[in-house]
Amino acid sequence: MKRLFRDRFDRKIAGVCGGLGQFLKIDPTILRFLFVIACIYTFILPMVVIYIIAWILIPLGPTTYIQYPCTKLYRSRRDRKIAGICGGISEVTKIDSTIIRIVLVVVMFITGIAPLLITYLIGIAIIPEKPEIPFDPWKR
Repeated sequence: MKRLFRDRFDRKIAGVCGGLGQFLKIDPTILRFLFVIACIYTFILPMVVIYIIAWILIPLGPTTYIQYPCTKLYRSRRDRKIAGICGGISEVTKIDSTIIRIVLVVVMFITGIAPLLITYLIGIAIIPEKPEIPFDPWKR
């Protein structure tokens, strides 16, 4: 039986998103980004209370590092207009980045520019940029 733990190694605050990511086999960065979106659209307090309750209820995980297979979310270096977030989301979801950008603009018109702008700026801070692959002239 799989158990839910807070992750000791992939943590930003208490390891709740890291543990959920390991349990669901999803990159914790995706869960953190969704958490930020939910915080902004619920006026922060309900999500912070949920996070604190999860912090209290979910036990801390084992002291050994466990690596699990999942697709990592990175900001794209190639497919970027501003910071590469839409390009990174398109690489993970296998959806064209133009469609993601159009959906982003539609959501902006529905909800207003301020929540989306705050979400995008926090996304720049929490989503790492895709690491560069070093050039190897001998490898073909």
